[in-house]
Amino acid sequence: MDSKISRVLRLRTLAVIVAVGLAAGLGYVASRVVSAQQTQQAQLPSPGDLSRAFINVAKQVKPAVVNIDVVEKARRSSLRVPEGFPQIPGFPPFGEQGPRRQRGTGSGVIVSADGYILTNNHVAADADEITVKLADGREFKARRIGTDAETDLAVIKIEADNLPFARLGDSNSLEQGEWVIALGSPFGLQQTMTAGIVSAIGRDLRLGTYDNYIQTDASINPGNSGGPLVNMKGEVVGINNMIFSHTGGSEGIGFAIPSNLATKVYAQLVKSGKVTRGYLGVRLMDVTPALAKAVGYKGDDGALVSDLAPGEGPAAQAGLRSGDVITEFDGKPIKTAKQLTEMVADLPVGKAAAVKYVRDGRAATTTIHLGERPRPNDADQEESESEVEGAGKLGLVRVQTVTPQTARELKLKIPSGALIQGVQPGSPAAEAGLREGDVIHRLNRADVTTAQSLGEALRSLKGEKEIVLQIERAGQLSFVTVTLD
Repeated sequence: MDSKISRVLRLRTLAVIVAVGLAAGLGYVASRVVSAQQTQQAQLPSPGDLSRAFINVAKQVKPAVVNIDVVEKARRSSLRVPEGFPQIPGFPPFGEQGPRRQRGTGSGVIVSADGYILTNNHVAADADEITVKLADGREFKARRIGTDAETDLAVIKIEADNLPFARLGDSNSLEQGEWVIALGSPFGLQQTMTAGIVSAIGRDLRLGTYDNYIQTDASINPGNSGGPLVNMKGEVVGINNMIFSHTGGSEGIGFAIPSNLATKVYAQLVKSGKVTRGYLGVRLMDVTPALAKAVGYKGDDGALVSDLAPGEGPAAQAGLRSGDVITEFDGKPIKTAKQLTEMVADLPVGKAAAVKYVRDGRAATTTIHLGERPRPNDADQEESESEVEGAGKLGLVRVQTVTPQTARELKLKIPSGALIQGVQPGSPAAEAGLREGDVIHRLNRADVTTAQSLGEALRSLKGEKEIVLQIERAGQLSFVTVTLD
């Protein structure tokens, strides 16, 4: 009997111990959950803390942000800047001849204590006079150190010492969703600050060879061009460049040039007044399944050589041919044509680089001594003019493909198209009101991105008596009906 009672007592004691242990364990887990929740809540800033963070960045960076006023003589009479974009040095109205002084305004950021300032090429490139106004109200005449049209960056300098300056950060560390702040002089309103997030990184807008834009919804407006885009540490991570807009104002789609690219360009401009880039002398394409099959290449990555530049360029001298697929350059694997172009551009002229490629299914290796990449000039723009086949039925005398430089100068809402260079009097185009300087973006339902695509759209017409063109003129999009003869 005693033994039975003893067993019952032992079982009850064990049950109590288990219950106590289980309760303690559950209590420990619950306390850990509550603690984790409290920690997570503690990491979230209050509205006041967030406001204070923005205030601190403003105090840190604003002294280095400058307003830039420029004066230039218009050198062309066939183009006209859209109204409402004061940061672009203007062009004379249609039909006006001779030089005419134009004024514009933009922004910049001081990046050294002795007065070097980063801004946009389209702000400073053609300026005859540059005046810089500091945050403290002082004004200085600036001189142009150098410009780079391909990245739309420029460096100017004022003669002053012990200036406040901003630090250039690492744009490669940016993440989508990160808070950023744009500073500048939108519409001439100096020292304006707007905030948003990084909407996207590495955005290729197909405006130029080195497109790699930061997209942000921080409000960027005319006059912000050349100002800094900064992170919450107060570091410059981008140089504000342009917007996409149907109205001419900010619609939450702004773009900035990454600071890492700006740093490279800045260093070369300060050192020599120009930017030199490595050059292969080839035209490249991404590899697609159809192209790979056509050239006997079994792979997905690489850069296909579609053509070689005229003359004996570096690639031609090294034995490369059209149809070769470059798979490795200077010891690094190649995935895309754009990647290869950027890698070559970053290397010094004259460097010997090993290149692995595939030709007709067989791997080979060669060494290329890089040349110097030709810089864009007026001759390049003239070569883009085209006697578009089929344009005669409209009465268009000359049509030019919109270049990245033209798109920036005109601040086009749609940065491509066919620019009308001449209209025949009495023609269908003239009767419809088309004129020199209009940019055609669409013909009926076909997009027009180049002079050649306009020709293709015209050739595809099958006896239509009327067509509808979407054009851009002076910052406004509209549709025009053209009655054909």
